Amino acid sequence: MIYSLRLQILLSMVAVILITVGMTGFMAGRAANAEIERVQGRDDSLRNRRLGLLLAQQFAERRSWLEAQGLLEGAGAMYGQRVVLTNTEGVVVADTHRIMTGRRLSRRVASRVTFPVSGPEGYVGTVMVSPDLPSGPPSSATLSSIEPSGPPLNVLLVLSGLLAIAVALVLTFFLSRRVVAPVESLAKVAHLVAQRDFSTRAAVGSRDEVGILALRFNDMVGELERTEELRRNMVADLAHELRTPLTNIRGYIEGISDGIITPDPETLDSMQGEVVLLTRLIEDLQDLALAESGQLQLQIKECDLSQLVRSAVAAFQQRAQAKAVSLRVDAPDPVVLQGDDGRISQIIRNLLSNAISYTPSQGQVAVGARLENDGAVLVVRDDGPGIPTEDLPYVFERFYRVDKSRSRYTGGIGLGLTIARRLAEAHGGDISVLSQEGQGTEFSVTFPAGGTDPIDHRPDPR
Repeated sequence: MIYSLRLQILLSMVAVILITVGMTGFMAGRAANAEIERVQGRDDSLRNRRLGLLLAQQFAERRSWLEAQGLLEGAGAMYGQRVVLTNTEGVVVADTHRIMTGRRLSRRVASRVTFPVSGPEGYVGTVMVSPDLPSGPPSSATLSSIEPSGPPLNVLLVLSGLLAIAVALVLTFFLSRRVVAPVESLAKVAHLVAQRDFSTRAAVGSRDEVGILALRFNDMVGELERTEELRRNMVADLAHELRTPLTNIRGYIEGISDGIITPDPETLDSMQGEVVLLTRLIEDLQDLALAESGQLQLQIKECDLSQLVRSAVAAFQQRAQAKAVSLRVDAPDPVVLQGDDGRISQIIRNLLSNAISYTPSQGQVAVGARLENDGAVLVVRDDGPGIPTEDLPYVFERFYRVDKSRSRYTGGIGLGLTIARRLAEAHGGDISVLSQEGQGTEFSVTFPAGGTDPIDHRPDPR
C-alpha cells in the first residue's frame, strides 16, 4: 500500500496544497498586518487630531473641563479603549473608566498614544489612550467597541486548505482510475508473459502516453509470442532434419554390419549424401551464429559482381536442368565492388537455390547485376507461385518456411534467406523482397558503390 501509485499521487497533491496554503497564509498574514497597521496608524492620527480639536474648542467655549467627560466617553467608544484627559497641572479631568478623575498623575505614566490638546491660548491639556493606570469597570460607552464581523484570516485559510484537500481526494480517485488502471493491466499481462503465457493483451482505453505504452507492450508480447513459436518450430525442425540423415546413416551401417546391405559404390554414395546434408546444416547454423554475433570474418577485396553471378549460375545449371528450369543471366557489364567474394557468392547461391526450389517445371529464374545510383544491385527473379502477403514480413526469419510441408530435401528448413540477409548487412548492404501470389518473386540485394568497410553487425534482439 505504501508503494501504491494512487497513494503517491494523493500525498503529492496534498503536499502541494499544504505548502501552497501555508505560503499563501504566511504572505497574506504579513501583507494584511502591514496594511492594517498602516490604515490603523492613519485613522488614529485623524482621530487624535479630531479629538484634540473638539476638546480644545469645548475648553475655549466653557473655559473649563466640566463637560469633557461626555465627549471623552464618546471618544472611548470610538477608540474601543480607555481614554484619560489631564489638565495642565497633570490632574485627571475626565476618565472613561471614571476612577481616576480628580487625581494628579505622575509624568511617568505610559500610554499607547499620548497627544496634547492645544487651543487659541496654547496648551490646555493632554489626552492618553490606554494609559498604564489602575482599571475599574469601564463605562457603557467603552463596551461598544467594534467586534470582528467575520472569522479571522487564518481560519479562512485552514478552511480553504481542507476544501482543497477534499477536491484533491476526488481528483486523485478519478485520475488514478485513468492512469493506474492501465498500469495495473500492464503489470498483470507482464506477469502472465513471465509465466510464458502470450495469449493475453493489455487493455488500451486511451490515446495518451499510457495508451501508446499499452499498444507498444501488446506489440512486444505479440513479437515474443511469434519468437516463441519460431523457437519451438526451430527445435522441431532441427530434431527432424538431424534425425532423418542420422537414421539413414545408422540404417546403412547396421545393414552393412548385418550383411544385409553390400557396401558398394552406390551405397557409399547414398551415405555420403546424408553426410553432406548434415554438413550443410551444421555449416548453415555456424554461419548464422557467426553473423549474428558479429564474429564473422570478411576478406575484403575488389571483386566483380557480374562474374560472381555467372559462376554461381554455371554451378546450378545441372540442378536447374534436372528440374526443367531455365536460368538466365543479365550481367553484361562488370560491376566492381569491395567485398568478400566468397560470402557474396554464398548470398547468390542461397537466393538462386531458393528460387530454383520454388520455381515449377518449365519455369525461369533470372539473375542480374548492375550499377544503380550509388551502389551495386544483385537481383534474383523467378516466376514461381509467389509469397503470400501475410508471409512477406517473415521470409528472412530463422527457420521460417512459407510452405510448411517442404523438407530439407525440397525446400530447406529456412536458413538460406536469413544467412543471405546477415551477409548482406555485414557488407553494409541491404536485402528486400517483392512478391505477389501467382506472379513470382524478386529478391534485391544492394551493396555500397565501391564497397565499404563491413559493419559491426549486432545480434538480432529477437
